[in-house]
Amino acid sequence: MKSISSIALNTFRESIREKLMVIALFFGALLFASSYILSPLAVGARAKIVLDVGLAAVSLLGILTTIMIGSTLLHKEVDRRAIYMVLTRPVSRLEYLIGKFWGILLAVAGVVAVMTAVMVLMLMLGKVALRPVVFMALYLTLLEIAVVCSIVVFFSTFTTPVLTSFFSVCLVVAGSLSGDLKVFAEKFGGAVTRRIVDALYYMLPNLKVFNLRHEAVHDLPYRAGDLWLVTLYAAVYCGVVIYIAHLIFKRRDFA
Repeated sequence: MKSISSIALNTFRESIREKLMVIALFFGALLFASSYILSPLAVGARAKIVLDVGLAAVSLLGILTTIMIGSTLLHKEVDRRAIYMVLTRPVSRLEYLIGKFWGILLAVAGVVAVMTAVMVLMLMLGKVALRPVVFMALYLTLLEIAVVCSIVVFFSTFTTPVLTSFFSVCLVVAGSLSGDLKVFAEKFGGAVTRRIVDALYYMLPNLKVFNLRHEAVHDLPYRAGDLWLVTLYAAVYCGVVIYIAHLIFKRRDFA
């Protein structure tokens, strides 16, 4: 446990130093500001626009920052030969990957916290009541980022930074559309197509379950039981992906 926390802390520090973090925060602030400026164009819906754009920006920028930072950290340590020093110590490769995962996740969570603070400040200035479902939506966004982080760590164990970013983006897009593809295959596809799509549906991350923006914007009810189920789904998915990444990573020879 001590090894994991040390690697996570070191990864967190490296991630914070990345200029991408500053860019993400700056872009997030601009996006929030633009939504606040443009919101008067929709009479009577100013709060909804600010909240909708704000939650979407937190999710999008959180995912992009995770991919941009996570896709390079492992490769940098290999290039600098820093990984050789780490693995010569009593640290298993699984502990190393878990530490990397938590370090990246904590760094991006810090970005999300800053963007959330900006959004909350804008809503408070607009005298908009902050409902519990808004914070539930932000919590699910963090779970979504955790799933994406595990995917980035997985690809970074055997591909280049460019391919890691490309494959991660493709998987995020596919995970967002997996439900629609399943419905389309059931209506128009043949038996073989349906079986293939069904297999992909359960293999790909179902990122739609983390999207609570509609409920938050329109103040719709959301059951606490569903929140626990989504949390369990994210934990199991991350655990499986990290373990598969470990099976691949332990075969790599750094000698």
